[in-house]
Amino acid sequence: MTRLLNILCVLVFLAPPAVAADISHELGTTTVPDAPKRIVVLEFSFIDALASVGVAPVGIADDNKRDRIIPAYTDVIGNEWVSVGTRKTPSLEVIASLQPDLIIADKKRHAAAYETLSEIAPTIVLDSLAGDYHASVEQMSVIGKAIGKPKEMEARITKHKATMADYVTQIAPKIQGMSAQFGVTNAKGLWLHSPISYNGSLLAMFGFDSTMKPTEGGVYEATYVPTTLEQLSVTNPDILVFGAYADPSFVDGWAKDALYKDLKAVKSGNVFNVTAHNWSRLRGMLAAELTAADLVEIMNQVK
Repeated sequence: MTRLLNILCVLVFLAPPAVAADISHELGTTTVPDAPKRIVVLEFSFIDALASVGVAPVGIADDNKRDRIIPAYTDVIGNEWVSVGTRKTPSLEVIASLQPDLIIADKKRHAAAYETLSEIAPTIVLDSLAGDYHASVEQMSVIGKAIGKPKEMEARITKHKATMADYVTQIAPKIQGMSAQFGVTNAKGLWLHSPISYNGSLLAMFGFDSTMKPTEGGVYEATYVPTTLEQLSVTNPDILVFGAYADPSFVDGWAKDALYKDLKAVKSGNVFNVTAHNWSRLRGMLAAELTAADLVEIMNQVK
């Protein structure tokens, strides 16, 4: 027994120490511990990343609505996380109480709180809300390194790219030069997702044209553009995809308007409804695959 204990002590002594990693992100470089165990995420796409490699966060900015974390995620991460409030203004007190060893935050929402978050725990900041699809996939590699699972994440990214390539082969031949536009609507308005948005870039990847025009200098006005019926009639895509957060929605009020009836998508019967939460709030690899599956169904119904 003594000899066995001596051998174990030698093995422990010879084992390489845990090595912290320097992670480059949107606001600089942060040293994070090796394979952090207590991770807090402040945007839905970061849940997507953790679920992709089987890691459960201890805290999530779930907008105080646990059902916003879809079953595709909870099937992997479980239901034991603590809500840290809304994504826009998460509770710093609750985050601190969880004693995290890594926080993953969004550039647009949380840049102003970066220093405070960094006092709580090592914090990396990525551009989820304002980033496009391609950026979201690149962020997966950064997160994989930060959580100590770079090989597992790269394997998932490789699988994701193969999955998306298969969806492209199903969707692209049916497009035939058609334009498509996604927008979200609630009781008060309509917001189109421009070509620089997550969904706009995803539609472009499949081969859809965009009829949204950039402003002078080739720059789009915004990622998410509030849109009137008159503006929509100028955009006038072949296919319209709406995600509604209200029933009836603001767009439903246009049903009898002659300008709405004259839209190409309306006249041809190519207006489709999708789950707004999945399309608009979620980003990441699993989210993109869910969107792609919806698009296959949509293109099977296009007239």
